[in-house]
Amino acid sequence: MAGDEEAGQLLGTTSTGTSEPDTQVASKQGDHKAAKLHPSSLVFVALWGLLDSALAAACGGAVGAWVDRQPRLAAASRMYLLQNICVAASAATALALLLSGARSGMLYWLGLAVTMAAGSASTLGALGSTLSVEREWTKTLCGGDYAALASLNAAMKRIDLTCLIASPLMVGLVMQYAGGPPMVGSTLALLAWNMLAWPPELLLLRRAQRLSPALAADRPPLHAAGGSTESAAGGFASGEGGRGRPRGGPTAWLRRQARPWAVYARQPAAAPALALALLYLTVLSWGTLMTAYLKAEGLPEAELALYRGLGALSGILATLTFPPLHRWLGLVPTGAAAIWLQLACLLCGVVPAVAAAAGASVGSSARVYALVWGLVLSRFGLWSYDLAANQLIQESVDHGSLGAVSGVQGSLQSLLQMLAYLAGVLQPTTQQFPLLMAGSCCVVGVAAVLVTAFSLRSACGRRLPGLQPELVR
Repeated sequence: MAGDEEAGQLLGTTSTGTSEPDTQVASKQGDHKAAKLHPSSLVFVALWGLLDSALAAACGGAVGAWVDRQPRLAAASRMYLLQNICVAASAATALALLLSGARSGMLYWLGLAVTMAAGSASTLGALGSTLSVEREWTKTLCGGDYAALASLNAAMKRIDLTCLIASPLMVGLVMQYAGGPPMVGSTLALLAWNMLAWPPELLLLRRAQRLSPALAADRPPLHAAGGSTESAAGGFASGEGGRGRPRGGPTAWLRRQARPWAVYARQPAAAPALALALLYLTVLSWGTLMTAYLKAEGLPEAELALYRGLGALSGILATLTFPPLHRWLGLVPTGAAAIWLQLACLLCGVVPAVAAAAGASVGSSARVYALVWGLVLSRFGLWSYDLAANQLIQESVDHGSLGAVSGVQGSLQSLLQMLAYLAGVLQPTTQQFPLLMAGSCCVVGVAAVLVTAFSLRSACGRRLPGLQPELVR
């Protein structure tokens, strides 16, 4: 319908970067602020990243449960508001510290703590808005048209990846041409952007809801959905107390926190969802560990930025090819092919480095360029599988538990990402880094085996309850 199509376009304009591999733009901006505020040490950059991931890992399920309990517009608008306010507060505090020139004293340390805490809290707002708009709203808008859902999901992801390319360029232009201290101009721009962004976001969400009767309607009652995840939840989405304030003591509170994880474990798409989470237990991404290793191997900063951009373009290409692949092959086969393609590209990039570490005669340039091109090409498989796995969750989980299941997915991804950084701390030298790369390939191999087993089980007709017949050809 024309109204639904226009509503989908409006949702795309409100899309924000999600906490996924290579897309943590806000976190990287926070890292730059922390480094500038305390340039003599990287400890605060590490602490900021750790706090950011820990908060998402601890609260993802609870945020998803809250989204499930709220009316659609209220949940999305409040999460966008939380994200924008927290980023603005973090930027304002950082700006005050930069202008003051203070680098010690009680007020300095308090300001640094507020900057880090507010920036990390914005992660919960970003997670909540993603769970609401990019998961539940898109599913509702497309109804049972899974081809349309694939196209809409791909468009939302394409916006995120385009922002990954555009935002560093814009920050660089602001830092170069704003005048005055570089970080002051970019921090002021970040503050102004987040203060001004919420009203148009809210207006676009309201217009999308007015244009689509499906979005304007309440979520289906739990008993009407009929999915196995709802019965497994045991009234989970209502918080044991309807849509009001949950009741009970500490034991009841702990049960409510654990229940989203139980729902996640019982969902039909648990295996491919776990495989997606395992892809975060890796050093084979354009993160800080890989950046440090490539610089140590002699790759110039300009080339590093070029290959990072090519990786984003590879991901954008995946968003263009995913909808036709979904139509031709089916959702599960597309996901299985994508994750094996990712593994093949990573192996081509990692094998020369591992062979050199084992004593083989491999030139430094050959190792570096095999690795960066392996990373660039693997982004196509990564983002194709990301789209397939998230759509599997959308199609197989009922509306009343979709936020909780997706929230737990985000928690698992953040937890495994923390473990990857911990591995980097335990194996800190560049000579040991090829071992971490080999281990990352093994983890991707385990994920690929999980997806293949799920695909074969589905193809043999042993589908789990809630899995749509259209997913497998």
